[in-house]
Amino acid sequence: MSFFKKLLSGKKSPEVSKQPEVTEETVQQSAPQEKRTAEENSLTVSSQQIALNVQATTKKDVLELIAQNLSALGLVSGDYLEPLMAREEKVSTYLINGVAIPHGVNEAKDQVVKTGVFIAQVPQGIPWNDKGDIAHLIVGIAAKGQDHLSLLQRLTEVVMDQALAEKLAGTTDKNDILNALNATDQAPSESEPEQLEDFSTTAVANVVDVQGMHARPASLIAERAATFCETDIRIRNDQRTANGKSMASLLAMGASLDDELVISAQGPEADQAVQVLAEMINQGLDSDEDEDNASYNPLAVLSALPAPQCRVTITGSAASPGITMAPAFRLHSRKMTFEENAQDPKEEAKRFSTALTEAAHQLDELQANMQTRAPKEAAILHAQKQLLQDELVLTDSEKYIVNGKTAAWSFHQAIEKQVDSLKKVDNERLRARIADLIDVRDRVVALMVPASSSVVYPQTDFVLMAKDLTPSQTAGLHGLKVRGICTELGGPNSHMAILARALGIPAVVGLGDGSLTNIEDGDLIIVDPQASSIYVDPDEATQKNGLKWKEQWNQIRKTEDAQKHKVAETKDGHRVDVVCNIAKPEDAKLVLENGGEGVGLLRTEFLFESSVAEPSIEEQSESLKAIIEELGSRQLIVRTADIGGDKPVSWMHIPHEENPFLGMRGVRLSFKYEDMFRRQLEAIYQVALWQQETTGSTGIHIMFPMIGRMSEWQKARDIAEKVRSQLNAPKLPLGIMIEVPSAVMIADQLALEVDFFSIGSNDLTQYALAIDRGHPDLCNEADSYHPALVKMIEMTVKAAQTNGKWVGVCGNAAANPNLATLLVGLGVSELSVSPTNVAAVKNIIRAVSFAKLQEKANKALQMGSSEAVMELYKHNDDLL
Repeated sequence: MSFFKKLLSGKKSPEVSKQPEVTEETVQQSAPQEKRTAEENSLTVSSQQIALNVQATTKKDVLELIAQNLSALGLVSGDYLEPLMAREEKVSTYLINGVAIPHGVNEAKDQVVKTGVFIAQVPQGIPWNDKGDIAHLIVGIAAKGQDHLSLLQRLTEVVMDQALAEKLAGTTDKNDILNALNATDQAPSESEPEQLEDFSTTAVANVVDVQGMHARPASLIAERAATFCETDIRIRNDQRTANGKSMASLLAMGASLDDELVISAQGPEADQAVQVLAEMINQGLDSDEDEDNASYNPLAVLSALPAPQCRVTITGSAASPGITMAPAFRLHSRKMTFEENAQDPKEEAKRFSTALTEAAHQLDELQANMQTRAPKEAAILHAQKQLLQDELVLTDSEKYIVNGKTAAWSFHQAIEKQVDSLKKVDNERLRARIADLIDVRDRVVALMVPASSSVVYPQTDFVLMAKDLTPSQTAGLHGLKVRGICTELGGPNSHMAILARALGIPAVVGLGDGSLTNIEDGDLIIVDPQASSIYVDPDEATQKNGLKWKEQWNQIRKTEDAQKHKVAETKDGHRVDVVCNIAKPEDAKLVLENGGEGVGLLRTEFLFESSVAEPSIEEQSESLKAIIEELGSRQLIVRTADIGGDKPVSWMHIPHEENPFLGMRGVRLSFKYEDMFRRQLEAIYQVALWQQETTGSTGIHIMFPMIGRMSEWQKARDIAEKVRSQLNAPKLPLGIMIEVPSAVMIADQLALEVDFFSIGSNDLTQYALAIDRGHPDLCNEADSYHPALVKMIEMTVKAAQTNGKWVGVCGNAAANPNLATLLVGLGVSELSVSPTNVAAVKNIIRAVSFAKLQEKANKALQMGSSEAVMELYKHNDDLL
């Protein structure tokens, strides 16, 4: 049983039958993931990298085991099974004498975090290719540089000794394999490449592949050489000669970058053979990169459509980026009628209970459909499900029913009562949650009244027009041919906008009440969020440009995705860590799949918001362990519960506040409920202790939110230290969120004591500018460029760097590629973004010079308006 499955045993749906079974216990040890890549050393194998007596029936079983273990060891990120399978489809990785060396395709080399191997021994053997070769010793390789070549050479020398290969395939002692592969003074085998005389026909080639003659180049040469059936071919590297048709022999030759090789042949096709093989080697054999990417400019962020000509232009707010063009389809508001008075209260109560159950089932299905594409946003639907269990709503509904009202009328009335209450709250973000109440109301009522005609969506591409969209309506668009969204109402921070971004649907909202009235179904619409506009009935030239812009957008996304596992290192060698914000265990898998290097913000509120009571220490620990199972020892910054503000928790019964954002929130609430705070810290330290004992290290950090005073930091730190010492847990880095202006002003003092800062740009923006970031009339994209914010970030970074501390940013500003370049130029060393934003942010950082970023940031610091700073960062050509 694998490390992951041991941890998940009894907690998740098992897939053991699909995995190869290992009859001896295998202890996996995660390789520490440092903030900077360590210098590569000579590669050796440890016992943790070997599984003996694997009971597998197919090659895929073995590859799945290898991929899982390479990930657990911290050697690769994301799902590495697909790259391993893709390599086998291109060419068999079988060597000789029962040994295979599976490794990923070149396109996936950026998934490799650190060079290493995992070895699976299958005594009964696995059919490895169409030729009928049977593999017993399978060495899975993750290769980042050339440091695996010495091991690969030793391996090929070992396996060319048939007797030794057979011994290793059946041994019950891992030391036999370790001694064979780690030996430095190994005696030559009889089959080891030796210097032989060159054949009479020769050609010279130089190795140009950075990683030398590893498995891929060797397999390609052997495969091509084999096509010259009647011709003998030798390839010599100094004093070592290999059979040109043997992949194993070529590997054992040990050719590295810049080595000169002599290709010789004898036979009817000798001249052609040496010429073809020499040309292959001289041109390089280690590039599977998509040639389409060559023309992509990572600095070319999608711009607004130029000079559009159309019948009508309507401008609103950009909600989701991209561009699209398709016929319009109007979603009409559903009208439902129902009686007020009932005949039989018992029958109404039964109808109400059935409707609630069915509504919960529908929301579960919608949430499940959203989970893989947008797990964070799927939580919106979970929150709606909680409304079905709201005590006030249910109590009011049941009272109405008992007093002779219909179930539909009763629930409608109970929800309206809550809607009226929210309308009176002087908080735009909380008022925006009215849409969730109405969404739930309509869903439940529709299940209790005679069915109105259901919506029949087009079977071809369309742009959806609506007065507004509820969150569940937006989630229900997944799988339809909707290519764009435009609504009369709504703001860029509404749940509908969040879901549209998660689904990758270009959207413009807030176009104005009644603005879409004169647009008919079938009218051609271009949705251009970059201009915050839609264009109705564009002329032919604008349509052609629209198609070009669509292709450009698709190319941008395709190329970014292909390079998402590359590190974010500027042209002049400055490394920036790009990590992820996550909200629950299910999100952790997406971090590695999307190229994230760890977690810069774990919002632990999910545990408290989704529970009917305070989650136990055990429940909190299990959730953290589930995340670590995916991340290994990579960085995991756990923010203590940031409850309050726009994140109330129903079971805590927090008193109503006139302005919750300035009230009992974050660490202030933790101090008020100190026992709860201590229990959360206990869960964190217990997991850190477990991880250290299990793997030898832990990547957990702790971060406190809403710190505005030195005394708040010191109190939180002291409570944490007391909990840690009682458990004898490892010391963890302790940091704070910089989101209150007062923290910026004393950052030089805080930096003397904290281990790191993480700037919460969302809250820092609203607190510094006195703007509710959820207010639809005040959501101006220029806010993030405000000179006051730029200077606050610079002050924070300077304070940290003076004291040898690092600074990250975990707000929306980090996810905007242009803003990311500003942040890096100011000295921010870590950007924490949603998993879906990792590729775009990494791509632009790799394309620019750090020195130029610093120069540009210094210019921004001299400017006096948001508009000026934004204009400065509209174009990036000066960053090369």
